[in-house]
Amino acid sequence: MRRRTKYDEVVYPISVEQPVALADMASMLDSRIREGFSATLKPAATGFTPLDEYLSGGLHVEDLVLVGGIQGVGKTVSILQMARSVALQDRLAIIVCYEHSPIHLFFRLLCMESFWNQREPPLTWPALRDVMVRQGDDPQRSFDRVLLELPSAREAWGRLSTYMDGIWLVMGDGVHTTVDVLDMFVADAVSKGYTSPVLFVDYVQIVPVRPDPMGVLPVDKERISVVMKALKATAIRHRTIVVAVAAADEQALRQQRVHLENLWGPSLMQYQPDTALILNRGSASAAGQGATMIRLGLEKQRNGPQGVEFEFALHGAHFCFDPHGRLVSAEESYQQERVRLRPKESV
Repeated sequence: MRRRTKYDEVVYPISVEQPVALADMASMLDSRIREGFSATLKPAATGFTPLDEYLSGGLHVEDLVLVGGIQGVGKTVSILQMARSVALQDRLAIIVCYEHSPIHLFFRLLCMESFWNQREPPLTWPALRDVMVRQGDDPQRSFDRVLLELPSAREAWGRLSTYMDGIWLVMGDGVHTTVDVLDMFVADAVSKGYTSPVLFVDYVQIVPVRPDPMGVLPVDKERISVVMKALKATAIRHRTIVVAVAAADEQALRQQRVHLENLWGPSLMQYQPDTALILNRGSASAAGQGATMIRLGLEKQRNGPQGVEFEFALHGAHFCFDPHGRLVSAEESYQQERVRLRPKESV
């Protein structure tokens, strides 16, 4: 019999996970498997090929994924397209954006969906906007009339409406939508029966945090560190996936090239994420109204290959990537640049 000690009366805070004896894990695992635990192990495909092949099928539960890059390379577009893929797999995607309103994201998704139109040409935001402006003060104005006037939007809407229940849009507030609130969104989804929802946060450096117990508000890199730890905790606590957009630091913005080592924030930005996807402009970017070639580097992955790079065509007018990319050869890959970015070991 175990000897009674003074620690028998310890009461753990409600927010702290209590120790679990290894001997109890088998029975706990058995119970979880009976409850459908295996369903949470299915990867959430990003929809980008051949990226998903190198991710062993897609994104995985309990992972924190960073999507980084300079401005204008399609970071928001990429996570919206991943969210579309998640919804098409009958999973829930929660998109919390601190830079765009839900209505703006809705318009982007409608334009994106038009990329797959079979009968009509892809939709653009100016075309959609102009139709709504022309309705003016007409008492009969409505979204239905917009669809009637725009066959491209109507065809896209037909597909978009098939997975609309699989996406939640949230306007992030730089003061009130803290990491605790982000965790609440996921907890709410789980309580409603969604299995392993995917939380998308755009973007991580703007997420506010609450003061610590002493009333001190973390700032700058310290605040970003708190956010990163909290997002990882959300992924583990709810057996979900968190995908967070990350901005580049000033030096990378000047050089117009970014890698995991250039992301704005503490060194935790490199160590905390399980997977890091970095976007850069391709070597043969097209000018004008056509597609722009974007490099996507798989610069970190805990359980698979890393330092691999792909190239995708970004159709900015339609807020969409062509999901079929190519693997970039080692000779032309930007990954070779990362050697000089890594800190030298002290002798």
